[in-house]
Amino acid sequence: MAQANEKTTKRPGFFQWLIVIIVPLILAIIVTFIVLTFMGIDVVSKSKDVANKIPFLSSAVTTEQEAETEREQEQVDNQLAEKDQQIESLQGEVATQKSTIDELNQEIVKLNNQLEEQVESTESESEANSNENLAKLTKSYEEMDAERAAPILANLDQELATTILSEMDDQARGEILSAMDAETAANLTQQLLQ
Repeated sequence: MAQANEKTTKRPGFFQWLIVIIVPLILAIIVTFIVLTFMGIDVVSKSKDVANKIPFLSSAVTTEQEAETEREQEQVDNQLAEKDQQIESLQGEVATQKSTIDELNQEIVKLNNQLEEQVESTESESEANSNENLAKLTKSYEEMDAERAAPILANLDQELATTILSEMDDQARGEILSAMDAETAANLTQQLLQ
């Protein structure tokens, strides 16, 4: 029977030992945690620091510094995304402004061409009118008596008098120059030769 008693008395199994060791250990950790918290020690951050130093646990545990770094990185990423959107928006505005500038430059060229055409037209009309007026004036002096025309031409600007005399026929010019005093006639003749 002794053997039967021995057989009936079982040795504690693995799970029984595990429960006997783990339950008191967990209770000891909880009590220690509560006592240290009442003493003012930040057990959570300390345990994270310790867990972060253990190679296989460091990847699973994040400290407050790592969490703060991640938040800061997210903020920087968000700011970069906003800046990229602003850059794209500004580049679109620049492209629009460039196209507007190109259109305005084309308009300026067009208006400059129109202005040049108008100036040329006005100059040609003015020159035609001037030539017509010069022809009429020259005819008036040719029809005038030489002795009356000579003092008028002598008192005119030399350039204008020379222009009028150059447009006259030779006979009328000769009569008017002969009616002038010698010095004035010589000056006008010299101007005519130039």
